[in-house]
Amino acid sequence: MFCREHVVQLHHKADRISAAGAELVVVGSGTPNFIAGFRETTHFTGRILSDPTLSAYRAAGMKRGLMRVLNPLVAVYGLRAMARGHMQGRTQGDPTQQGGVLVIIPGGGIIFEHHSSVAGDNAPADEVVAALEAGVRPAA
Repeated sequence: MFCREHVVQLHHKADRISAAGAELVVVGSGTPNFIAGFRETTHFTGRILSDPTLSAYRAAGMKRGLMRVLNPLVAVYGLRAMARGHMQGRTQGDPTQQGGVLVIIPGGGIIFEHHSSVAGDNAPADEVVAALEAGVRPAA
């Protein structure tokens, strides 16, 4: 529910992301067969990569663990997500793997990063896009 919610929030900023000369890429922990359903639920039309081995998550320093899902704060985030119309569906991928956001500029520099501490701890979409707009300029 939380990853879908976050992708929808960021997808709503697609015009600003594109105007900054950037691309939103989603990396999921599920297998490739889940991508079509994810697209259908989120209406996300951009690039989606599948990483069931979690190697990209480890390389990015994303957090993982059962207590990150069982934390009481997850209930608060869950109620907030449901109030916004995002319901829990079938879990796709590793439920204990937390996500995050990296804004990577050409050359590999990271100008913004957020590592979700618990399920539902998503970086505010406006903060992500503001960092992108401040750090990346379209090629002339």
